[in-house]
Amino acid sequence: MAKWNIILALSVFLVLYGGGMTQSFTIDYERDCYSKDGECYRYIAGEMHYFRIPPHYWEDRLLKLRAAGFTTVQTYIPWNVHVPAEDTYNFEGIGDVYRYMKIAWSLGITVIVRPGPFLATEWDYGGFPAWLLKDRPTLDVRRNETVFMGEVRKWYAKLLPTLKPYLYSNGGPIIAVQVENEFGSNKPCDAAHFDYLTQLREIYREHLGDDVVLLTVDGDSHALAKCGNIEGLYSTVNFGSGGNITDKFMVQRKQEPRGPFVCSAFFSGWLDHWGHRFAKTEAEHLARGLRDVLEFNDKSASVSMYMFHGGTNFAYMQGGRGDWNNATTTAYPRLWGKMTSYDYDAPLSEAGDTTWKYQLLRDVIRNYSKVDTVPANTTKQYIGPVEMIEQPGGSIIQLMELCAQSAPQFIVKSQFPLPMEQMEQNHGIVVYQTVIPDSISLPADIDIELYGDRVYVFTETWDVQMSSRNRPYKTFTVNGRMLFILVEDNGHSNTGHVRYSYKYYQKGIIGNVTANGQVLTDWNAFLLSNFLPRGPYESGDFYPEVLEELLLQPTKLGKKKSENMDDYLTNLMEKISKSEKYSDNHKSNGFIPTLYRVGHPSLFLDLQDDTYVDTQGWGKGILYVVYYKEGEKPQAMNLGRYWPVAGPQKRHYIPSPGPDRVGWGTALFMLELEQVPANMTVVITDTPLVDGTFDSSQQ
Repeated sequence: MAKWNIILALSVFLVLYGGGMTQSFTIDYERDCYSKDGECYRYIAGEMHYFRIPPHYWEDRLLKLRAAGFTTVQTYIPWNVHVPAEDTYNFEGIGDVYRYMKIAWSLGITVIVRPGPFLATEWDYGGFPAWLLKDRPTLDVRRNETVFMGEVRKWYAKLLPTLKPYLYSNGGPIIAVQVENEFGSNKPCDAAHFDYLTQLREIYREHLGDDVVLLTVDGDSHALAKCGNIEGLYSTVNFGSGGNITDKFMVQRKQEPRGPFVCSAFFSGWLDHWGHRFAKTEAEHLARGLRDVLEFNDKSASVSMYMFHGGTNFAYMQGGRGDWNNATTTAYPRLWGKMTSYDYDAPLSEAGDTTWKYQLLRDVIRNYSKVDTVPANTTKQYIGPVEMIEQPGGSIIQLMELCAQSAPQFIVKSQFPLPMEQMEQNHGIVVYQTVIPDSISLPADIDIELYGDRVYVFTETWDVQMSSRNRPYKTFTVNGRMLFILVEDNGHSNTGHVRYSYKYYQKGIIGNVTANGQVLTDWNAFLLSNFLPRGPYESGDFYPEVLEELLLQPTKLGKKKSENMDDYLTNLMEKISKSEKYSDNHKSNGFIPTLYRVGHPSLFLDLQDDTYVDTQGWGKGILYVVYYKEGEKPQAMNLGRYWPVAGPQKRHYIPSPGPDRVGWGTALFMLELEQVPANMTVVITDTPLVDGTFDSSQQ
């Protein structure tokens, strides 16, 4: 073992520091196999995404992959993780794909990367950055269209050359690269369709050269496979357990008369939406299906299990499933948001724990590949019920005031309301504000042309009304003149049919707002999700002085004046404050979205291990943690959305602070949009709950 580790370490050193090794990984069409260093080879891969796993757990997850007999890790590389804003690149922290590959290679694990540009994978906008939806009305994604392909070329010119040193032929771990994803599902399957794929092939070859295997993958139907591949890209298929394995692989064989049989995504579970039953795949059934794949064609077929470990859609990055069957030029399609947990009923749980499914699969794989000692699961911490308190100065109006004082650049003035992306906020919450003129009589009927995806309308009378794009159209009747419209997005659609009207993908308010039929103008938009914690995928959180105040002097939050405010903002916030009329009963007509924090028995939790927060009894909102240690800069993380009334996820994974934050305190915050329980508590517990009750009407 020691000798093997030395060899691996030397291999990593050579690829990283320019020595290079004589290695080859190709397709052998004569012997119908992959050829690794001249020998027929098949891989057993597991899909794990570095961007869904806290970086301090990457090695643990990869060790468990190897321990189960897997030889290879497969991962997407999302454009929107690495370019969160236009011309802003991020390859650090949870985005450090190179470190992830180095760890894999040091453990003897090879790598298959899938850089898209379209990924699907239940990820926001299928991996496309939402900033593409700004100032690009002619955008036509997944086509050889000038605007889209210009951005693709720019992204790949940045990414692909950095992957080239990691290719197996250059001494690195990458044995294959997948181009696009399930492209055969994209319609129409015409000449322009194939022209786009041809352009991608040429870009990949330009940057990576000819010494790398380029793959495509499509579903196990002849129509999909035919529309998903061109010459020069090796066609593979995906499928789940059950059915006739030969029939499934014959779909691939029709596209590729010679070469290895490859299932690039053998489904271990399935995706999950808010308000739907948690999807499960029976472990014994999956194990039998995997055995059939590994036995196929004299034990030569390669396979990648999707997912081996799902992880978490932190922050706002879970995608959505658009109801494109009902999309027309006049109807806004419904959208079903994916859950924060990406547990996927995979062999490793969301928190990276081995499961019964893991044990069964390991028992199968050990007949075909070497297994290793399984690392212990991480310790889970139980605290029990903790009381949440309303953050003084934490109502949505006061957060707007704080934004005006500390970060006025996140307030956008416009004649008419603008979509989120147009204002350079990709996800989350925007509060639009205007004044209904005296010329319009009250009560006034408020109509919003389009919005994405969930809207809360209220005035200074606190008559909060809610609706969503999935519900019948609603007119909001208000009795005040200071109008606020809070819009929350539920994820950009990640489904393959992403070529419908541009406006169907944008978030926030799309179009005009009228009161009694009269168009309202002079809007202010507060980009609160640019102001609140955005990590781990985007830089930025509460400005440091605000974060310190939030943690240490919470009673003063939102009370100070700032020189950052110009005369316009000063006058605006004075008007809003006067209309606010704060008192003990200011919520009597409806719940006002408000920030809460853990308050009892302490403002900080002593969290040193993984844990879960049970949000049952609460409504819908966003979870944050802020790590604090005296003398150190506070660090904030957006854990993602919670929605226990919709379910099925009731508890949310909070990873351990990590080795760099031992001894730090953890402050837990909830931006609640709809309701709070009478006891104002959450439970910090040591067990997950992602398959609870669900209520589809909440969507």
